[in-house]
Amino acid sequence: MNLRHLLRQGNTLCICLIGISCNSISDAADLPESLAPGKTIALHGGTEFTLRIQPRDDADGARMPITQGQVHQVITVLQKRLKTLGTRDAQVTQKGDNGIIVQVPEATPEESKCIRKTLEVVGKLDLHEVSPHNHELGPNGKTLPARVAANEEIVPGYKVLTYKRKDEDGLEIAIPILLNRRAALGNNDIELATPYPQQPGAIVITLNKAGTDKMIAWTKDMAPLKDRIAIVLDGVVISAPIVYKLPLGKNFIIEELGAPGEVNCIIAALMNPYEMPVVIEVQRSVPPPKDPK
Repeated sequence: MNLRHLLRQGNTLCICLIGISCNSISDAADLPESLAPGKTIALHGGTEFTLRIQPRDDADGARMPITQGQVHQVITVLQKRLKTLGTRDAQVTQKGDNGIIVQVPEATPEESKCIRKTLEVVGKLDLHEVSPHNHELGPNGKTLPARVAANEEIVPGYKVLTYKRKDEDGLEIAIPILLNRRAALGNNDIELATPYPQQPGAIVITLNKAGTDKMIAWTKDMAPLKDRIAIVLDGVVISAPIVYKLPLGKNFIIEELGAPGEVNCIIAALMNPYEMPVVIEVQRSVPPPKDPK
């Protein structure tokens, strides 16, 4: 793969000069309508997750009831995500009005960690412009995002989110970052998400035609080596690189996402986002039954 790097500063956003040759780990067209388990945790042990779908509030702040259509959408998404991870024996069943049970036979503790992340992540990806005044300090020595977060200042059209990244010692830190409220691109603009084979912990995002047009129009007037783009996953900034060469186009890379297993978990979520968020209420390990002596 020949990539021209277009962004720098820790995380890198790239445009592909030659078509991406790697295949997606998820192809919804090849997935069956439901998983047909051949094993059960009762006979083989494994991990069970109890999930609860979170209701939304309407414009007046009233809690909206969860419909069966929404429950079925979440179940379908879960089935696709688990199939993407290769958990062919996983079972997904509804429990009550808004509960879901996921059972994964023979899941190891390490596999269960990845599966839990895949179940929890909503998979909502947005790209936002970072305020050009993001690093400006006030009289009190605080950055503009810190002042906005503390309600000391208001910047119309912008909001503060948390930017999670690792410092030079590899420790995760969280800092406020000021973003344009309007997302320039989102999940509907993504055609494909795949692991970047030449770099562990990175994902290649391929935009569809509409997304590519949006990206070019959005970035063509940005200032190279000055303007920044924030990549937001489920309301948290996971990357905020500086643009390097413009305009950006069809492909870009999200870096520093963790171990390869974590990359696959994020990809499974990006390619199959929830309409409704879920929480894991209970996770329990089930040992396989002992052989009778």
